[in-house]
Amino acid sequence: MPWELPTGEPWLSCAKFESGYVLRFTNLADFCVDRMGREITYHPTSELLPETLSHLLLDHVLPLVLNVRGQDALHATSVLTPYGVCAFTGATGTGKSTLAASFHRAGDPILSDDCLVLKPHRGCLVATPAYPGLRLWDDTLSSLDLTRHATRPVAHYTAKQRLITSDRIDHLPEMSRSLVGIYSLIRHPVEDMPVQSERLSRRAALMELLPHTFRMDVTDRHMLIRQLDFLEHVVTQVPIHRLHFPSSFDILGQLREIICTDLGQAQ
Repeated sequence: MPWELPTGEPWLSCAKFESGYVLRFTNLADFCVDRMGREITYHPTSELLPETLSHLLLDHVLPLVLNVRGQDALHATSVLTPYGVCAFTGATGTGKSTLAASFHRAGDPILSDDCLVLKPHRGCLVATPAYPGLRLWDDTLSSLDLTRHATRPVAHYTAKQRLITSDRIDHLPEMSRSLVGIYSLIRHPVEDMPVQSERLSRRAALMELLPHTFRMDVTDRHMLIRQLDFLEHVVTQVPIHRLHFPSSFDILGQLREIICTDLGQAQ
């Protein structure tokens, strides 16, 4: 089961063996995971810098291991707004982390960058906080005036920086971390198109979210059924919007305003 970069180059392949799984990051490392998701070992192809190893493990391996362990998650970046948790999904490069950084710049804490773990609690879906930080390009840091904030390299093969945020919200009551909205981001290359937000039907929302989940073993029928049940629960409990917007940093404030208006009206 291979994954490719947007350029078409091989990035990650997953193989299943009797004892577990192997995740192979091309020219970087192999990660071996046992069948129960309890043990992870890695074998670097060449010497890896600590930040590269950390990135591969935290951002790519662990979300798939969670899936093996029976915990489903969305490939989404999320923030804690005054109305509750709002998540952003979308293809690579659509601006999930950039929009989250804009909310962070406005004072809203970051919950997760790319992996949003959810669990049911008293009729709601509650978000589990991940490590604090966002992976951002230099132009995003500059446009949002975040260049003076602490950053670290993400990995040796990318120019992205990890913005270190001080948001630790594990102590907050679970109900304050209820998921209240998901926005599927569609970024267009033109700069003069209007921003458009449309709420999706449950059927359309499920199909929209289906590509944005983590699956270690696509041959595991029980996992696939469990994941569809999980997505059905998400689209039943949470409004899902598709958000079209032009490729411009100048509209980030407008996007925040539209999203907050939606969330406020749904209360």
